[in-house]
Amino acid sequence: MEREETNRELDRRSALLLGLGGAATLFGTSSFAFAADVKTEEIAPGVILKTFKEVDPVMPIPGFKKARLMEITWQPGAVLPASKSTTVDICEIQGAPLYVEIEGIKPFTLQPGDIYFCAVGMMEKDSNKSDKPSIMRIMELEPA
Repeated sequence: MEREETNRELDRRSALLLGLGGAATLFGTSSFAFAADVKTEEIAPGVILKTFKEVDPVMPIPGFKKARLMEITWQPGAVLPASKSTTVDICEIQGAPLYVEIEGIKPFTLQPGDIYFCAVGMMEKDSNKSDKPSIMRIMELEPA
């Protein structure tokens, strides 16, 4: 009986490790370099936006019509001026910390590895106050 429990435990561990390995592949590299057709644009001095993929969701997500996989890189000292979000974003910070100012709340600093959410209508300004590039990886959902 003990042998069966050990095999089930290994199966769960294997599934967990495979899942973590897949996530590490997606979020553990310095860029989403696996995307074939990357659109790159400078959206402010020293701030580069890369759009790796834009798709209509395979499974409909109520209230959303498109999903995008993107990355924004702030060079040292670069600032993205305040703008109002028109999408819902799930972000991860890599590289250097990113200083964030959101209308109505106290400014704060996102550290590498932090996960960050942006809502539609949020007014935000971001700055890199370090001497290294700061990278924000983004999964963006566009409202319908």
